[in-house]
Amino acid sequence: MIGTDRVVIRTRARLAGRLPTGRAVVGGLLVTLAAAGVLVAHRSASQPPTTRYVVATRAVAAGQTVGTDDLGTIAIELPGEISAVPSSEASDLIGRVAATALEPLELVRPGDVLSAGRFTDPESVEVSLELPPARALEGIIRTGSRVDVLVTDPDGDSTSVLATGVRVTSTGSEAEGGGGGIGDSGSIRVLLSVSDSAQATALVDASLRSDITLVLPRPSGDAT
Repeated sequence: MIGTDRVVIRTRARLAGRLPTGRAVVGGLLVTLAAAGVLVAHRSASQPPTTRYVVATRAVAAGQTVGTDDLGTIAIELPGEISAVPSSEASDLIGRVAATALEPLELVRPGDVLSAGRFTDPESVEVSLELPPARALEGIIRTGSRVDVLVTDPDGDSTSVLATGVRVTSTGSEAEGGGGGIGDSGSIRVLLSVSDSAQATALVDASLRSDITLVLPRPSGDAT
């Protein structure tokens, strides 16, 4: 059985390693001491913890796809300032990509893995586009949607297809680092996962020189 003390020690060490200097360090130490006090008090209680959280069972590198053998669970009572993925959501982590390195017995936090479908193709890259709401299919597309990318020459009257079947990995307020969806410029940020850097370069170049419009392709399969 995975030791509760070892998990807490790794979690506290991980948090402490990211603390800034100065007064923030003192505050962080107080939080750590408070957390330790809670855990000591708990260990002296007659009833063991029943809430289980997900931990890494072995080292997982950043960028690695998480598999079933990489995860386990442990019953532990955590201080409020420490967040972790509950065991009921463990299956949702399988097949997702680690956003940061995980050590054995380390608690898995919600931000330690990327959202489902991101970077599952080792050769794929993501490109961010700022588009007007209408040309970004605002309210129509969402994470996981497949779109075609059209390019219109502003100095001419021609439109061509630049990419087809591109996967949307984030849009609007879901976009990583984005705000409330529509920015100060009136544009929406859309993250697209493309096959390689060459295609990403073509999209970025087109966004600077032309007008880009996203369109929904016809669903694959026979119509019913």
